[in-house]
Amino acid sequence: MRSAAGTVSIPGMDERTAPAPAPAPATGAPALPEQVVAAVYGAFGRGDMAGLFSLLHPQIDWGAEVSAPGAERVPMLHHGTGHGAVERYFGGVAQLEFHVFDVGRLFAGGDAVVAEIHLEATHRSKGRRAAIDELHHWVVRDGLAVRYRPYLDTAALIELFRP
Repeated sequence: MRSAAGTVSIPGMDERTAPAPAPAPATGAPALPEQVVAAVYGAFGRGDMAGLFSLLHPQIDWGAEVSAPGAERVPMLHHGTGHGAVERYFGGVAQLEFHVFDVGRLFAGGDAVVAEIHLEATHRSKGRRAAIDELHHWVVRDGLAVRYRPYLDTAALIELFRP
């Protein structure tokens, strides 16, 4: 499903039906992992970073370290732990203007969820545009995401950030 510029599209959902943040474990049974991941994307699509962070474990294992030439310029291509790593990642995301950010199918098994992502974005200051397909691998425990790994065309992302 295609989305309007700057929004997140999840099949079967629109802004009115986007999932609310997953309940905290203390309020009852933990949410299903796919519900937590859908809520993360819903919060991102609404620009609700506080809601997004509420779905992430404080010591989340975040991102992937890429050593390809030019990767050092791309905040989304670095691994880290905790909310600070997530903040650095989204600092890079903020440098992009999204024309499309589609969340396709979510595949869940046990505590793991894989999301199909298609995005089209332009780097705000460099003017470069790319269309990138990604897979996001999440691990969710007790209603919180504890691990996130993106799998994507790193060369296309590096090109967006090239000087």
